[in-house]
Amino acid sequence: MQAMGQMASGVAHDFNNALSPILGSVELLLEAPTILDDREELIDSLQTIRTSALDAASVVRRLRGFYRGAQAEDVVEIVDVNEVIKSSIDLTRPHWRVQAQSEGRAIDIDTVLQEVPTVSINESELREVLTNMIMNAADAMPEGGTITFRTRTEGEMVAIEVSDTGIGMTDEVRQRCLDPFFTTKAWDGIRVGDGLWNHPAEPAHHRR
Repeated sequence: MQAMGQMASGVAHDFNNALSPILGSVELLLEAPTILDDREELIDSLQTIRTSALDAASVVRRLRGFYRGAQAEDVVEIVDVNEVIKSSIDLTRPHWRVQAQSEGRAIDIDTVLQEVPTVSINESELREVLTNMIMNAADAMPEGGTITFRTRTEGEMVAIEVSDTGIGMTDEVRQRCLDPFFTTKAWDGIRVGDGLWNHPAEPAHHRR
């Protein structure tokens, strides 16, 4: 039951992250209806809503694979990693910029993206990892700061490196940071944190 509870909190976390950009985009359109007259801005908002809805559907699909007792279908696509990073930054903008500014914090995101080959990967899952990292990094910068994304080619690998100027982890937390569903955040009705997907000192790799 404890394991089920941990899994449920992880699913809620991922599902909420997918829904947050939808709510943010809709609220922006309702509060600033003049955007509806700007075709380019309106299309950007609709694309954000569409991408987030597809990511939410991906979470549900993986959960369905779990309770059916079978491996969820792995949707592999040819993906431009740099574009996924850009979309992840755009999707989380309401959190790391708008919400942070309302709290008196200034957070910037820098990108140093080299031209890299496309990779075969599940785009939704990669974006889920990146959005989690952005949100967790933003939460770890109580005084504001900078999140930096870098990409590069390493042999036959594409490397994604994410760093931030936040407060970092204690030695105790670092020892458990790779535990599935480990979190330092209490459930607050909004989201919880998950264990890291990779050691923070190492770049994340995926084969071409």
